[in-house]
Order: sequence, then structure tokens, then C-alpha cells
Amino acid sequence: MPFKTNRIPCFFLILSALSSLIASPPSRLYARQETAPQSKRRQTPEERAAEKQKAVELQKELALIRQQNFGMLPKGDESEIGKRYQAAYERFREAAVDLNDVQMRFHLTPTTTFTQEYKDQVNEKWQAAMHNGHLAKENWLKVAAETYASDNEKYVVIGETLCAMLLTDVELDRMDGWLEAAKAIVNSKKFDKEDVLRAASLVGYASCDFDFTQECLTRSEQFHAPNETKPKFVGELSSLREKWARELEFRKKEAEKNDNPRVEINTTKGRMVLELYEDSAPETVKSFVFLVERGFFSRKSFFRVEKHLCAQFGCEKGDGKGDAGYTIPSEASLPDHRDHFRGTIAMALGTDTNGKLMHDTGSSQVYLAFLPMSHMDGSYTVFGRIIEGQETMNTFRVMNLADPAQKKEGLQPDVILSAKVLRKRDTVYKPQILAGKLPK
Repeated sequence: MPFKTNRIPCFFLILSALSSLIASPPSRLYARQETAPQSKRRQTPEERAAEKQKAVELQKELALIRQQNFGMLPKGDESEIGKRYQAAYERFREAAVDLNDVQMRFHLTPTTTFTQEYKDQVNEKWQAAMHNGHLAKENWLKVAAETYASDNEKYVVIGETLCAMLLTDVELDRMDGWLEAAKAIVNSKKFDKEDVLRAASLVGYASCDFDFTQECLTRSEQFHAPNETKPKFVGELSSLREKWARELEFRKKEAEKNDNPRVEINTTKGRMVLELYEDSAPETVKSFVFLVERGFFSRKSFFRVEKHLCAQFGCEKGDGKGDAGYTIPSEASLPDHRDHFRGTIAMALGTDTNGKLMHDTGSSQVYLAFLPMSHMDGSYTVFGRIIEGQETMNTFRVMNLADPAQKKEGLQPDVILSAKVLRKRDTVYKPQILAGKLPK
């Protein structure tokens, strides 16, 4: 079940605090802070200590005010854009309350009373609440970005709210829907700090807006020491622009044909729909569809979820050592091979005793990419992408059960509840086996 072992999504943790906020913020939050001129007289140690304590208390008070007014409009704002923002804000908060309600009902029910029918009902409500929450969040981000961009001074609190959420969400790989909000923050030039610009650059990178990525990185250079290490993707931006243009051409042609196979995956964190690149990776797609139709992926865990890298699943043993009992040929270097972008699905491969990658060792273990990964292009077969529910992969529990130490901790991963083929072509979906044998 989805609630016992997994964290509540970031947006809920933030919004759960909002339900207790006052309707309108204290006017002093928007008042200029005036300080009296300091005397030239030399202070005593006691006076310095008292002044320091007073400053600490002031900072605590201001922090409390900011917390109480997280995401709120200025007092008395009756503008049209303010009304739109308030409506989006309320919808987001209500979605968080609904999610909390589903979770609490599960926790308050004794485990021994669960029937399979009840579990299915709770999971259905959980997934619906998660989906509605993500939609409400993306809508709020869009409206918040428009509101803040309309007047950086008047809506400074919304800007501060976006900044705080940006840093948190990027840290957790939850970057879907963030591009316009990140641009509003950066364009205001009120939050030019290294951590903010670096976070915004990752949003641009994940969204394949490489010009925005470059702008953020260039502006962040003022904070760098001369020999400080830069993000590893800095040198890849030029080639990534070309790869992304090539990828868009592939997607345009596929949209016109509209016959790629599709697979639905229901997980403990929500639903995803994958579109499979049968023209670019026919053998890999045939194997994947073959396994889906035989129920292979049901109850398989996301045993490896690594920050800014990937979410891996499809291991029979749940620790990275299992497969489907056979291997298939690599298609990573075919002329029409596809590259790694956020949301793409690719075939994992084995390594030899020296850690060298072994081609043609793909089987059932696959991974979803969190970011573009140029260093893996041409080595790992990319055979599809998420077309619905990409936000779901953002919420999988971070862990690596291929690490013996983490496995001993007894961590509970997210799992696939079911997988089914939604659409396929009129062909035989049977793997081309290099070694091993087909499962019965």
C-alpha cells in the first residue's frame, strides 16, 4: 500500500501548513524596516550582548511572519490577477487537504481489517488525490509565475515563496511544471544567489531549454571561485541543443503516424503511460511488451532511485541481480537511436568484473531518466518516454537496494502494482534472444 513506508510529496508538506494561515497578512510585512542611527559611544559588553539578542529575536519574528504569510497576497488585493492567484492557491490547498484525508483514513484503520477490495479502493483514491494534487500544483505554479512577473515589488512574498519551493523541489527532482516560475524568479533579478541560479539552471536543463540553462549558469559565475568545479553538463549544452532538435523531429513524425505502442504502469505513487519507440528500437520494444503482457513487471520494485539520475525497476530479485532469464541485443548505436532526456525509458546493462559496460546484456531491468544524460547516449538503448504522469516518477522513494548496506536497513521501495499494454501494432511481440530462454 502507498502510505506506510513512503514520504508524503513535497507539495503536500508545504500546503498542509497553509490551512492554518490567517486570511490576510500583517501589514508590517510590507512596511519598510527603519532603523535608528547608532550612537558613536562605545558599547559595553552587556549592551553588545543585549543588542545581539535583540537582533536574533527580530530575525525569529520576521521568519515567523514569512512562514505565516507563505504564498499569500498583499492585504486588500482585489486585482483581477490577484483573484486568479487566490483561486489557484485555494485549489492547491484543497487538493492537499484531500490527499491528507485519504492518508489519514488509511492510518487510522487497523491493518487486520483490510480486504483486497478495500485496498484497491484506497489505492484508487490515493492515486486520484495524487493526480489532482499535481494538477493543482502545476496550475498554481503557472499563475504564481504570472502574478509575480506582473509586479515584483507588490508580490515579493509570492516571489520568496516560489524561491523556497524551487530549491526544495529541485533537490527532490520535482521539476515538472517549474520552467515559467523559474524564469519569473531569474528575470526579476531579486534572487541572484548561487543556489537559486543553480536550481533554475537544472529546471532549464530538465526542460530542455538550454538557452535558459546557459543564462542561469553565466549569471551564477559571479559567485564562483576561480578553480571551482562547474556542473558537468556545462560543456554539453551545444551538443544537447542539436540532440534535442533531432529528438523533436522524431517526435513530430511519430505524432503524425500515431501508432507507437503504449503501456500503462500503475505504481504506489500514481499512474504513468509510456510510449515506446518501436521504429528506433524494435527488438527492445518487443521484449518489453512481451514481458508486460505476461505480468512480469507487476509487484516489481523501483529498487534504485538516485537523485538527479534515474528510477530503475524490472529486477526479479529486487536488488539489481535479477533479470527475465534471457538477454537481447543492444540497439543503442543504430542510425536512428534515441538519446536520453527527462522522462525517457532505457535498457539497463551489466558490467564485467572490471566495471566495464557489457553490450547485449539487456533483459528486464530498465530505468527512467530524471535528466538529459549525454554521457549515456549511444551506450544504453533508449526505447520510449513517459507521455502521461511524468510527475509520478518525481515522488518515488530514493534508495538503492543494490547497495548491500541499504538493503540491510530494510527500506521499503515503491512498487509497480500493475502494468498493461494499451496499444500495439499488428506484429508479433516476441524477444530476439541472445542467451537464456523465454519465461513460461
